[in-house]
Amino acid sequence: MSADIAPLISPAQFEFSAGGLWLSHCKDGPMPRVAANALMALLQTELRPWELRWQSDFLDVQQKLRNAGAALLGVAAKDVSLVTCTSTGLEAIAYGFPWKAGDEVVIPAGEFPSNRLPWLALNQRGVRCTEVDLWPNHRVPDATIEPEHLLLDAITPNTRIVAVSWVRFQDGIRLDLAKLGHGCRARGVHLVVDGIQGAGTMVPDLKHASAFATGGHKGLLGGQGQGLLWTDANFRRQLLPLGTWLSAPASFSQGGVQATHENLWADDGRYLEAGSPTILGCGALAASIDLLLVAGGAAAIRDHVIKLQLRLLDRLLRYPAWSNEATRLKRLVEAHRVGSVLSFALEQSTIDALLQRGEAQGISASTRDGYLRIALHGWHASGDIDRCVDWLTSG
Repeated sequence: MSADIAPLISPAQFEFSAGGLWLSHCKDGPMPRVAANALMALLQTELRPWELRWQSDFLDVQQKLRNAGAALLGVAAKDVSLVTCTSTGLEAIAYGFPWKAGDEVVIPAGEFPSNRLPWLALNQRGVRCTEVDLWPNHRVPDATIEPEHLLLDAITPNTRIVAVSWVRFQDGIRLDLAKLGHGCRARGVHLVVDGIQGAGTMVPDLKHASAFATGGHKGLLGGQGQGLLWTDANFRRQLLPLGTWLSAPASFSQGGVQATHENLWADDGRYLEAGSPTILGCGALAASIDLLLVAGGAAAIRDHVIKLQLRLLDRLLRYPAWSNEATRLKRLVEAHRVGSVLSFALEQSTIDALLQRGEAQGISASTRDGYLRIALHGWHASGDIDRCVDWLTSG
């Protein structure tokens, strides 16, 4: 029997119910106690605004989140913008890019609406959105897939942006951002990434990317309504600023003095910030990310998750009803093609029965587009995997 795997993050950090097993951070991540405590402390400034300290209770809270997010993603804090969610981050790019009629954006088919609707809306500006089937000859993806080549092959002289989900919400496939970004840059095209299904549990390679947007309420373990947007500085300067008070240089935005026409905008990530963020959300998300950093950051959590995934799949290989899917997914994990979500392709009736049985046992997983999704994170341990196997195979 393989050695036990201890959690990287103590389950005591969360308000898990007795006997509960949460396998759905791909839907909603549990907010840890430290984040809730940070939120409650900041709430006092809302109850008693006369005690608010402008620097420490407002500006420093925002900067702490930028710093924490940058440390986790491996980017510079000056390139991080505070956004409400993935959608608003992508919208800032889609609607701020200097499009011309006849331009094109390429996206994978089957994207979550956050990374589909903003690009389709550009049709009103004469911009075409091309959707590429990433595995046209496969019912479900396997380890032979090379989706980056299909996306790169779809680029035309009119393509300006390729926009992808780093980890896909339904089948859990993780795209190779280094390969895709290098290919896009070689063709003079910007790579824009929806990162919400990987942020916090995987390490993004953004060397050749232009933008990365994520909400904070999944793997980052924050609350709804606060997220992060990273943009390459050269790319950011091409975008239309949002024109809000905090996107001016600090000497103007915080002093109430009108900026000169030669110095209207901040040159850092604040350039794309849509007014005042929710300070409560910023404080909570910063505390959650700090917890991830203390656990070793995204690299340590990724390695932990992969060990748990392989343990689960190796156990399932012993059961004939699960061997095909376990084999497919194990090959994908070993090929570094999976995020923190194992997506089992099953009949929907089977998925529904499993979810119902799991609910009766205090186990919460989720389903999307014909896949049963089992999402693992830093608080999970080998005992959770053993319990998960018992749930899946006991019917």
